[in-house]
Amino acid sequence: MWLHVTVSDAVPVTPPSTPPPPRPNAWRSRSFRWLWGSTAVSTFGAEIGELALPLLAVLTLTAEPGEVAALRTAQFLPFVLATLPFGLLVDRVRRRPLLIGADAGRFLLVALIPLAVWVGSASIPALCVVVFLVGTLTVLSQVAAFAFTPHVVGADDLPDANARISATEAAAEIGGRGIAGVAVQLLGAPVTMLANALGYLASALAMSRVRDDEPRAAGRPDSAQGGRAAVAEIKEGLRTTLRNRYLRALLGEATTYNLFNEIFMIGLLLYAVRTLGLSPATLGLVFVAGGVGSFLGAWFGTRWTGRWGYGRVLTVTLALGNTVPLLAVLGGTAGSWAAALFGAVFLVVGLGIGVANSHAITVRQLATPDELLGRVNSAYRLISWGAIPVGASLGGVVAAALGAWSAVVVGGLGVAAATFWVVFSPVPRLNRVQDASG
Repeated sequence: MWLHVTVSDAVPVTPPSTPPPPRPNAWRSRSFRWLWGSTAVSTFGAEIGELALPLLAVLTLTAEPGEVAALRTAQFLPFVLATLPFGLLVDRVRRRPLLIGADAGRFLLVALIPLAVWVGSASIPALCVVVFLVGTLTVLSQVAAFAFTPHVVGADDLPDANARISATEAAAEIGGRGIAGVAVQLLGAPVTMLANALGYLASALAMSRVRDDEPRAAGRPDSAQGGRAAVAEIKEGLRTTLRNRYLRALLGEATTYNLFNEIFMIGLLLYAVRTLGLSPATLGLVFVAGGVGSFLGAWFGTRWTGRWGYGRVLTVTLALGNTVPLLAVLGGTAGSWAAALFGAVFLVVGLGIGVANSHAITVRQLATPDELLGRVNSAYRLISWGAIPVGASLGGVVAAALGAWSAVVVGGLGVAAATFWVVFSPVPRLNRVQDASG
């Protein structure tokens, strides 16, 4: 007997729907969670040291403007001298042992700073030597981390991973510099520097828990090739950095920003402490405002890109963060309102830079072939971070010759001009970050 089914009885057949792809979420990776933890504690300690170190020089060792500039120069000079060799090293060996070793070394070196003060042997020249060595290990750590992160998370989760790391660094800035200002005022700068050292120790322990499933690197070339092969490999990283249209634009912006931001910050620090009489705790709150802005920008930035496009969001927020420092020039006439003005400026600067930085890192990682990640990042940092000691030296010269406030004005104008590198480039036309790898 045939089964008769009327049209009204029939069950419509619909093709199976394709489930939507999972939303990017780097937090699913256990190794990333340990990597994140390592970044969090090391950054927290470093942010404490970022404020405590110059205050130690100014308040404890009564450093002059030229000595403050020399200390800052020594801190970032390794980005000129060590970046390219470390980039080559990172492309030849596993990255995780380098990260652990760099943190352990920085723990021992930073711990020497308060010990030297307590035994009465601290001096600006000795401090310059220590921060130079710490800076050298910082170069190694940052170059290795840039190349290591894409191996911990896939390409799809990479923007989320960078956003989480950037937001965490911003949150560490909020707590780190705020605590540093209060701790320096209550306990003194030497004691406060211990927190910086302990942050590096905790970071090394956390990094040791990251699963070491990184593929084995190519290794060293035959000895017969000598140093010629190494030079050729380093040149390859430089060529790739300068020829890639996305990397070239971001490099120009970062270099200009770093150069003039150092002039701006040295002038602002000296003016705030010696002319306006702001306390370390007040300065800490100013930097906390910047950290709050950076956290909000890094945390919510990825949500804006889907609506307005990756490159457009990067460019607009970069322009915002780079232009607002010009308002700090008004602080010279703000009187008792200067601290509130500086806090508002740093809040907006942090918001813009928080979005732009996490976006720019992802563009750089995807625009670089995997086998060149170490060398390209080292070339990028050689030029961009190499501008920091130059800017620090210039900041000391400008502040000593023309006054601290003149350094603030010169630095603010230069930072604002840095945006033009990106505005007149293909970066604003990037709709999706994955297009940078084409």
